[in-house]
Amino acid sequence: MLGSPSAPLARQARLLSRTLKLVKTERRMTSLEVSLKMGVALRTYQDFEKGKGDFDLWKIRRFAKATRSDAIGIVLAVMYGNPRIALITLRSKILMTGWIGFLELWRTLGDRLHVIPAAQILLGLRKMGEHLHHLGLSRRSLPGSSTASSSGLI
Repeated sequence: MLGSPSAPLARQARLLSRTLKLVKTERRMTSLEVSLKMGVALRTYQDFEKGKGDFDLWKIRRFAKATRSDAIGIVLAVMYGNPRIALITLRSKILMTGWIGFLELWRTLGDRLHVIPAAQILLGLRKMGEHLHHLGLSRRSLPGSSTASSSGLI
């Protein structure tokens, strides 16, 4: 027998709630501060944070703006069941930056964008990683890493 049709939605709501709370805590913000910055009533924000209602992309974007986090990171955290994704992308906004890069590439190539093999895109991302590593942005030197913290780099 199949589970309740609402089970995936309940799981999604719990993941969204955990993710929002994690980001809010990391930013050391209160619910009132977030609601004011989002431009919504406190009760509306509290319901959103509890995962009540629909999966509202508008509210996620407003939350990301209010908390200076990555909206795409929040969505992917819920989609892949890992709230840490939202924390990893919190400062760098790497997923939003990737989206902007995609849009620029689309403007340049137009509909021909679909012919680029995925392997070429992955190769480009690997080269970017190598470049950042050579700039000294290894895991050990990044702010917030345990090695950086213990070595006094941050």
